[in-house]
Amino acid sequence: MAAIVLSGALGRAGEGAFPEPYDSEPEAGDGPPAAAEALGLIDLPEGFRATVFAAEPQVRNPIAMAWDARGRMWVAENFTYAERAKRFDLALRDRVLIFHDADGDGRAESRKVFADNLQLLTSVEVGRGGVWVMCPPRLLFIPDLDGDDIADGPPQVKLDGFEVATSNYHNFANGLRWGPDGWLYGRCGHACPGSVGAPGTPSSERIPIKGGIWRYHPQTGVFEVVSHGTTNPWGHDWDEHGELFFINSVNGHLWHGISGAHFLERAGVSRNPGVFERIDTHADHWHFDTVGDWKASRDGAANAFGGGHAHVGMMIYQGKGWPADFRGRLFTMNLHGRRTNVERLERRGSGYVGRHQSDVFVTGDRWFRGIDIRQGPDGAAYLLDWSDTGECHDSTGVHRSSGRIFRISYGESIAPDLADLVSPDADAVRRLLRRPNVWFERQLRNVAVSIGRRDEIVAALRGAIAGETATVIRLRALWTLYAMGETSRAGLRLLLDDADERLRVWAIRFLTDAQPIDTLMGPRAEAMPTAIPDAEFKKFVKIATADPSALVRLALASSLQRLPFAQRAELGTALASRDEDAADHNLPAMVWYGLMPLGEADPMALVRIAENCRWPQTLRWIARSLAGRVAEDSVPLEALLDLAAKSAPAVRVSLLRGIGDAFKGWRKVPMPAAWESLLASLPEAPDPVVVELVRELSVLFGDGRALDAIRAIALDKTLDPAARKSALATLIENRPDDLRKICEALLLDRDLGALAVRGLAVFDDPALGHRLAMRYQYLPSAERSGLIEVLASRPAWAATMLDNMRAGKIPRDGLSAFQARQIRAFGDEKLNAKLAEVWGQVRESAVGKRELIAGWLGKLTPDFLAAADLGKGRQLFAAVCGTEGGAIGPDLTGSGRSDIGYLLENILDPSAVLSIDYQMSVLTLADGRILTGVVAREDEKTLTLRQITAEVTVEKGEISKRHTSPASMMPDGLLLAMSPEQVRDLIAYLQHPQQVP
Repeated sequence: MAAIVLSGALGRAGEGAFPEPYDSEPEAGDGPPAAAEALGLIDLPEGFRATVFAAEPQVRNPIAMAWDARGRMWVAENFTYAERAKRFDLALRDRVLIFHDADGDGRAESRKVFADNLQLLTSVEVGRGGVWVMCPPRLLFIPDLDGDDIADGPPQVKLDGFEVATSNYHNFANGLRWGPDGWLYGRCGHACPGSVGAPGTPSSERIPIKGGIWRYHPQTGVFEVVSHGTTNPWGHDWDEHGELFFINSVNGHLWHGISGAHFLERAGVSRNPGVFERIDTHADHWHFDTVGDWKASRDGAANAFGGGHAHVGMMIYQGKGWPADFRGRLFTMNLHGRRTNVERLERRGSGYVGRHQSDVFVTGDRWFRGIDIRQGPDGAAYLLDWSDTGECHDSTGVHRSSGRIFRISYGESIAPDLADLVSPDADAVRRLLRRPNVWFERQLRNVAVSIGRRDEIVAALRGAIAGETATVIRLRALWTLYAMGETSRAGLRLLLDDADERLRVWAIRFLTDAQPIDTLMGPRAEAMPTAIPDAEFKKFVKIATADPSALVRLALASSLQRLPFAQRAELGTALASRDEDAADHNLPAMVWYGLMPLGEADPMALVRIAENCRWPQTLRWIARSLAGRVAEDSVPLEALLDLAAKSAPAVRVSLLRGIGDAFKGWRKVPMPAAWESLLASLPEAPDPVVVELVRELSVLFGDGRALDAIRAIALDKTLDPAARKSALATLIENRPDDLRKICEALLLDRDLGALAVRGLAVFDDPALGHRLAMRYQYLPSAERSGLIEVLASRPAWAATMLDNMRAGKIPRDGLSAFQARQIRAFGDEKLNAKLAEVWGQVRESAVGKRELIAGWLGKLTPDFLAAADLGKGRQLFAAVCGTEGGAIGPDLTGSGRSDIGYLLENILDPSAVLSIDYQMSVLTLADGRILTGVVAREDEKTLTLRQITAEVTVEKGEISKRHTSPASMMPDGLLLAMSPEQVRDLIAYLQHPQQVP
């Protein structure tokens, strides 16, 4: 982001003329309906009322809001965000506004500008002596200690390193909000990975983040990643018990914000090699059709799903201003559905599950782009409307001249009484803690940090913790006390024995809060946590062993990453011994995330933990970790095999599966000394799953008897096809001397022929290439792409394939643009010339691509598209884009499929804006093959490449050269082999709003 330079007077209002924003959205037409008209298009539940709090020209492009203790709304306006061709228009500026509705009628009477010299502004928060703004790559603090709404000086850069990606720049950091613990929380999208620290922090000391939630302490300056993962979180809030939840787009919309968690992402590999699996969404549903046509859930259409994949803004309503059925519910705005989704949060195991309730506030305004939702001091909810059309990223253009803020209330509006927040005494504090509207206790916490009568306030808060019976009031008092820095370890230790599980949870969190955490790789040596006091730690272990609350155990599991390794092992052992948590959504993974570093630091500790653990997934991960390090230290694996020999069948299966996972892609492994003992311990009629696992590992360990058995299964056509495929896959992975003979014998096999082709790929013999090319016309259509991929992996075989193509034995459209790019990667001029002659020429220059796009725009007229065969278009899409191997490029979900120019740009110039997760890797192998694909997984020993038709795992020792290209796996020549009619059918299918047969 070096190109984004902000002026020295950054943040002060009124310095130089504010550049007039302009509209660049091509679909603007006459613009949005008037604000009053848009108000009437909102479908409100009975008894609810909506007003326009503010609208253009008073507010435009509102992107975020916050509240101060005077009941005023602070709004961030963003004008610099631009269409894809520009990304950001730095000739424009962003600003922070202050609105006030003094009479409580639901309409702001006053507006002032606090700062108008900002850029890339995504968020604003107020408190701790000033105003905080997120302007990626920086977190800024604008001091205003006297609260006169005039900055006391230039902004201070508190953090930097929140980079803004070239692609998917809408994922940039956002979402400033004060948490119940007094930290400032924020969000970061997966496509904008950061390396965060205070200005001047060396790169080796910066904290990496690639999607997730983070927090910053305003007094200590400490920055932490709370959780890693998801795609693009753009809304979060805390429930009445202080549990964090956040909203996300694309790969699951609702997540419980567990500290230290690694959550599932849309694509990419975890930067921590020990994170073998990540925690999935905490909702039991999706807001779009994940099986049929995802587009059918969009565009405001009435449906049971909820409107689409994009979610923005989030509020958990806590107060009495709305009816009881709405209290405690989670509300998030669905961008495409033009509605607010509602979730009911239910306890399940150690955490929660979100259940879909009826959507509310559905609007008929096609310009509605809800982007934030907050509860106000009057108990109403306030919705920010970006007010634009086009697709959800605004890639085609931005309509900057409109924007609205709607207020949604129930019943009669009454101006809130804010007197207790002016200069609160002990009585005022007690009243504020009891106010049903959560807005008041949150403002109290902000005010209390710099409050007068400190001793009096502290006494009132401690009295509430000890004397109140309501959980929520006690928690509010505890949070405020902690934010003020007035809790003591002795007081928190007492709460470990509290009858209320919620107080126990927060006691654990606060007792470990000051310990450094590194959710990525385990603590650096200089940041290794010190041991917590022995008495506290023994209490932790006792709680892990005996506490009936799974939520309390989850708090302990989260705390593992804040403890030194010795304490992790003991506490992890206690947690993993609770059999009732084996199938919990969170605990097996959270305990493992805390134990991961022990694989290197103290591997025998993991063996001891496995002895008392009955959690299938955690056992599997322990085994995978220890087996993967067998070359450095074989003792832990031997001990693990001894454990497997004397364990129950379920434990044995988990351990063997983990060992198999670790050795995936390995060719040979020395047979462990304990292996024969394990075999001898098996019953006469062992579990069939155990038999298969043992047989596969025995082959890897060089056991000739097992190899014979595997070979016999693969060749026996009377056996189950799935078992035969598994056997052949094992043979291919281990490469016995007769592998070629076996695969050639199976080439004509209906069930194993395609897999046999892949097995022959390792043999560099031109004659074999001729034989494989001749098989093309005899293979089922679904298996032909796999054969082409193999032929394209060797220069001689590729030449043979092109000769057959010239002769008409292989059709031109049988070779995809992906595979043509792999052929070009050989760098063979003669082969490239043959490819251009027989198949087509890929245009590499930007000018050539623009000419190609312009040419197709001229051909794809409305009349020509009207004659399209949508069914054939779907077939083409499945053939060239719908891969079996997995995601090798960004989903077009959320893109402007109705815009032909946008579609053509993505298809013909896909590398113009590309996420790092989809960059193409080119591997040159020692046996002469070249493989291209996206890295799906990688460890010290192996690399798994996701190709068009399958995933391929290779040992790194077999890779002679590795190159990461900035190009997309989706090549520029995707349409080259297609006729104009085929291109017409494909484009028309992509534009069609519903799935077709």
